[in-house]
Amino acid sequence: MNSLDHSDPFLELMFSRMSPGARDLFSPIQMDEIKRAFAARAFGAHAVEIRRSVQLFGKAYYIVFLAGRERRSRKQTGSRFPGTLVVLVLLAIAAYFAYTQWS
Repeated sequence: MNSLDHSDPFLELMFSRMSPGARDLFSPIQMDEIKRAFAARAFGAHAVEIRRSVQLFGKAYYIVFLAGRERRSRKQTGSRFPGTLVVLVLLAIAAYFAYTQWS
């Protein structure tokens, strides 16, 4: 890809948020590395993805519930907290916020 390539939606959005002429400051290799770095953070990579905004105590908060297959190594996953308990608590919280927002 060269710096004149305007067909990549990710890069177009990124450069639309920068100063005019910023596109010319990056080499094609740098642009590829930027795309690679942000690809791991892309939305839609989860089997379950719920995003809601709620009002509590006069302020707006957001809640995000993501679920999917674990892809990290065991070393990255951290402590061995009981997974079933965590899932039940998160489902209860998500159900509460979903119920209060839709009621």
